[in-house]
Amino acid sequence: MVSRLVGKVPGNVKRSMLLMAALLAVGLTGCATKKSSSTEPVFFPPAPNPPRVQYLKGVNGSKDVVKEKASFSVFSFGQVEEEAVKFISKPYGISTEKGKIYVVDSIANDVLIMDLAQQAFQSLPGNKGLGKMRKPINLAVSKDGNLFVADTFRKEILMYDPSGAYLKAYGKDMNMKPVDVAVDDVNLYALDYANNEIKVIDRSSGELLRSIGKSTETVQGLSMPTNMTIDSAGYLYVTNVGSGKIIKLDRDGHIVFSFGKMGDAFSEFGRPRGIAVDKEGRIYVVDASHQNVQIFNDKGRLLMFFGDPGFVEGSLNLPAGVTISTDNLEYFQKFADKDFILEQIIVVTNQFGPVKVAFYGLGHLKGTVPPSNYEEPKAEPKPKAGEGKGGAAQAAPAPAK
Repeated sequence: MVSRLVGKVPGNVKRSMLLMAALLAVGLTGCATKKSSSTEPVFFPPAPNPPRVQYLKGVNGSKDVVKEKASFSVFSFGQVEEEAVKFISKPYGISTEKGKIYVVDSIANDVLIMDLAQQAFQSLPGNKGLGKMRKPINLAVSKDGNLFVADTFRKEILMYDPSGAYLKAYGKDMNMKPVDVAVDDVNLYALDYANNEIKVIDRSSGELLRSIGKSTETVQGLSMPTNMTIDSAGYLYVTNVGSGKIIKLDRDGHIVFSFGKMGDAFSEFGRPRGIAVDKEGRIYVVDASHQNVQIFNDKGRLLMFFGDPGFVEGSLNLPAGVTISTDNLEYFQKFADKDFILEQIIVVTNQFGPVKVAFYGLGHLKGTVPPSNYEEPKAEPKPKAGEGKGGAAQAAPAPAK
């Protein structure tokens, strides 16, 4: 029926009709609702689908976190300092731990630390002397509160204690270009762009234990890797610009599975960057080319995406990093629609545009099934190149059970 109809219409209309038919076939829908007033929430996906993600607020510097005063107090790990207004210039990596959000500013060569609920905002105290960053890009925070920063110019991973003081550096003689870092209780994992591998380093001794993730004759490994994360079970996830693949590895380097490829259709990537995994196993992948975040289930199947440019609020503009948090939900709930219940917070960095750090809430409407109980789509759409991304189309989950 659809093929007979589209044969009689112009090409651009035909492509739109084919895309809409593909979306409807699997319960997918169009773009997010544009915000026409300050009281209207920005949801992804739009009605009639149940909303799953809501844009909450943006932060561009200390003035958006700390109450405005003639000279305000800035949180400094238990101390109070008088400082001028701080701005976020060009953020990239982002991480969160115990309510604090850590943002790498690649222009200021600094790490900014904010706690919105506590109205706290500061620069990393240890960013000086031996701990001075030269070109930081990504970071990770361990459960014990230590901070690890990947510095591409120093070619090291820099470590700071929970108070922000510099401790030591890893990897000086390892001939690497670290672009990201992950950490567990024993080891740290340096994502080495120069050698297409992950260097596993003992946290205590600084010794290089092994390298994992390289391609073999039978397995495609890392290819121009850009970002990495580690989940609660210890699995590593890496985004690759060279192949467009998301690769999941165990800590011994065995590839568990991979998904994605370069392209502009659903489940494909233009420039994959930041990646995060939540407690339900959902995988969040930032795409700087499509300027959105795609959400996949734990098997790599697309659930939805959000943040496409062109909306009054809620758009992403050259996004880079993403992190997930369940801290301070009560604080963020006041920014959500009164009928939208937050399950967790998604924080995304934008390198350009009016909002540098964007906060979204993953949740559900009162009386509906929480997003942890998504029903998997029966099939995925296969739009032609150019029809799947970059326009107004918005992939959404199938109706929940």
